[in-house]
Amino acid sequence: MRIRASRTLVFQPEGDNLVACNFLTKKVFECSYDLLGFLRNLSDWTSLKRVRRAVPGYSLAELRQTVDALLDMSVVVEEGSALAAREQALNTHWRWGLPTALMHFTVQDPEFLSLDQAEDLQRRKLAADGAIRLYDENDPCKSIELPKVAGMNELLRLMQERRTRRQGSSRAVPLSILSECLFAGMGITGETENCVGKLPLGMTPSGGARNPYEAYVLVRNVEGLAPGIYHYSAKQHSLECRMAGPVPSFSELVGGQEWADTMPCMVLLCAKMDRTMWKYADANAYRVVMIEAGHIGQNVMLAATRHGLTACPTAALRHSWISELLGCENPTHAPVYALTLGYPTDVPATGAMAQSL
Repeated sequence: MRIRASRTLVFQPEGDNLVACNFLTKKVFECSYDLLGFLRNLSDWTSLKRVRRAVPGYSLAELRQTVDALLDMSVVVEEGSALAAREQALNTHWRWGLPTALMHFTVQDPEFLSLDQAEDLQRRKLAADGAIRLYDENDPCKSIELPKVAGMNELLRLMQERRTRRQGSSRAVPLSILSECLFAGMGITGETENCVGKLPLGMTPSGGARNPYEAYVLVRNVEGLAPGIYHYSAKQHSLECRMAGPVPSFSELVGGQEWADTMPCMVLLCAKMDRTMWKYADANAYRVVMIEAGHIGQNVMLAATRHGLTACPTAALRHSWISELLGCENPTHAPVYALTLGYPTDVPATGAMAQSL
């Protein structure tokens, strides 16, 4: 057995000790300066025998017990372990530095509140702090009034009709409508060219035309498609079955949101950030990749609205589970956004939509 200090640790001084976090595993622990000194001697793979020589006061049994505790908290890593493989993959593929990696990986797989817990928290915040304003207004004496929008053109009417209705019917989604939604969000409609070759152009803006997203469709009830997980090729405008058979519960994939289980299909947007990293060394490009998911999602939602469907977006994802489901082994590949598609059972009057975004 050989171990070394984890290479994904960050430290913060707190009193006489340090608080440390492994940003890949999100394990947080108190770290003494003595432990920090110990870890400095484990920069490379080291056998337990050599470790014991460095700390002669420990018996082999005591050392093994200590090492097991350090492994459990991901303070140290065992050679050949899954965590060692993840660290190696990160070192190989990640190009946007420690601060961006720290933000990206520590927000994966959060613990989600139930609806009752979330509403109780909001009530307590309201009681303690009062409501927060959800828009700012201009000074009437200084503002310039804009011309009224005279009538609604077709595009604006469609935008106005878009609402998130989180209760789907058992009615199957027609394949033609799913096709239109995927094309609206992801379809490649042309190409351009720069100094290194041809670049895809789509229905939404993409920073540097890097096209960092792939879409996967989880099918429960779509006309003409057997249940399973499908990959959407934007280049070919086609679906390929990647896993046949019943798909996991949608609610389990999106943080326990039970409304998702009423929907017949779900579109998962997976970012392949290495496509953008290839061109942009500046970590600001991370924000550009995240923003692009919103562009794609809005187009999917508008296409669904045109046919009377609701497309419910959520970023509350079980990232690790979804990554495993989709085969995302490269740490620069990550699920970012999900949209369920279905016919809503509740169609309230315009302006009275419940739970809308």
